[in-house]
Amino acid sequence: MLISVFLMSAFLCYSFFHRNNRGVRYFAWVMVCRVVYAGCVILESNTETLDAKLVLRNIGQTSLLFLVAFVVMFVLDLLQKDAYLRPIPRIMLLSLFGAWSALVWTDPFHHLIYADVFMKDGYLQTIKSVFAISFTLFWYLILAVCVFSLITYIRNIRPEIRKPAMWMLVFGCATAVVEIIKLIFPHEIDWLLPLSVYTGFLGMAMLWITIRFRLFSIVPLARNIVMETMQEGILVVSQGGAVIDSNNYAESLFEGVGIGRTEGRNIRDLLSRWPEWLRMCERMEQGEAEIQVLLDKETRVYAVKVYPVYARKPVKHGSVSVLIDITEKQRRLEQISELNKLKDQLFTVVSHDIRDPLAVQVNLIEELEESKEQLDSDMHEIVDALSEQARNTFVMIENLLDWFRSQKEGTVLHPQWWELSPIANEALGMLRMKSGTKRVKVHLSIPADIRIYADREAVTVIIRNLLSNAIKFSREGGSVLMSAEAKEETVTLSVQDNGIGMSTEQLQSLFDSKQIVTTVGTAGERGTGLGLQVCQYFVRMNGGRIWAESTPQLGSVFRVSLRGSCHGGEGA
Repeated sequence: MLISVFLMSAFLCYSFFHRNNRGVRYFAWVMVCRVVYAGCVILESNTETLDAKLVLRNIGQTSLLFLVAFVVMFVLDLLQKDAYLRPIPRIMLLSLFGAWSALVWTDPFHHLIYADVFMKDGYLQTIKSVFAISFTLFWYLILAVCVFSLITYIRNIRPEIRKPAMWMLVFGCATAVVEIIKLIFPHEIDWLLPLSVYTGFLGMAMLWITIRFRLFSIVPLARNIVMETMQEGILVVSQGGAVIDSNNYAESLFEGVGIGRTEGRNIRDLLSRWPEWLRMCERMEQGEAEIQVLLDKETRVYAVKVYPVYARKPVKHGSVSVLIDITEKQRRLEQISELNKLKDQLFTVVSHDIRDPLAVQVNLIEELEESKEQLDSDMHEIVDALSEQARNTFVMIENLLDWFRSQKEGTVLHPQWWELSPIANEALGMLRMKSGTKRVKVHLSIPADIRIYADREAVTVIIRNLLSNAIKFSREGGSVLMSAEAKEETVTLSVQDNGIGMSTEQLQSLFDSKQIVTTVGTAGERGTGLGLQVCQYFVRMNGGRIWAESTPQLGSVFRVSLRGSCHGGEGA
């Protein structure tokens, strides 16, 4: 018997090491009660007087009473019935068995528990009253419900630990079986009492199973707990096309469309309105689809993911479908799409209704500048200011439109072989007035035989923005040099100025798309800060690279590398 108690104590210690896991925290107290009961039985066997034996018997009965309470808590915790494990329900449960334990200890005064207590052949014999037998049957009924709940739970856990868990339950019920026999045959106490302790030897098997399958380290979750907790629908289909399992989420969906229960139904009847989903399930192939379901007069959109089920590859045994409600996501996408359309319309208005009239005004002002000598000297300042404002506004609009084009999805460039010099001259022609106003000299040093393979309009935008920035940050009377050189199959275009330059911090954040910085030019010119972003985008779209070098107060140089040659041929 001592060995039996030792084994139960070992099991108790192992339980306490894992007492923070769900279920185990109460199972450890079950083992405490079991060890106390076994110790009382051993001490009772070695005690001579009736009073001493009765005290030990009462301690053992008290431990069995609280054992039942902890078994109930263990089952509730394992099944995640946390609402019943709050302080008040627990106190009520323990109070019930505590009150009965008080009746056991005070029986000599009211005789409600024992009808007779006597000694026979050195063993304590107790005949329970009808009242005591009724309560004992009541807590045996509670234990039966707990055992049934555990059997249901074990049937739904992972197959590899289902059998060992069932053996754990069988071994754990051995003591209860002995107690029932003692209740039926109270006069056989001389051999039944030691037998209730010897069942502790089963603790060795329980301990081995627990350690071997890590039942306390990773408490298995039952299938129904997992599947009903999920906020996605689950539909399991057999190889023959019959539904063999589903959770409440999926059931409510099918019931909402008037299909009813799914278990045992053939998917051809169940999924006929969603042919793509049906096809994936019939072929047991992995795939995704979107379905629409009318529920409560509201159209819901679901993403369906189908996965084949393998026992051993490549043999398929069915499929599992996962349904995710993406209705809100679809609505947000539709709102974003509408906003994008509005944005496109806005920039179309900017392009046609603002840019074109502004371009006409710039041309008229340029003609006015050419003939300003015919005007009064007082008007010269007004014409110059008006010219500067109109050109700055026009450049800002151009940059905004170029940036919008770079941000628009589906932008397609059309690269071809072009001579670089004419493109550079065209871009410079757009900025003649701007450079003339600041008296900034722009020099082009581009060999006539250099050709690039790129989109012509995109390269024009790149050069125009780089030259515009160089003029903007050059001092009055400064100079800008634009040059190009070809090496192997790459042409490097450089735009260098002797302006105010940039600090190291400015240089590092120059091409950061997450921040757009607007810097005022040397003559107070303002911009959108989008010019370099546009350049960077179009350079990358043409398969090139852009970078910059700068020294404060000494100027900057921007370089762009593109595919090209200096041999005049496409195949060069």
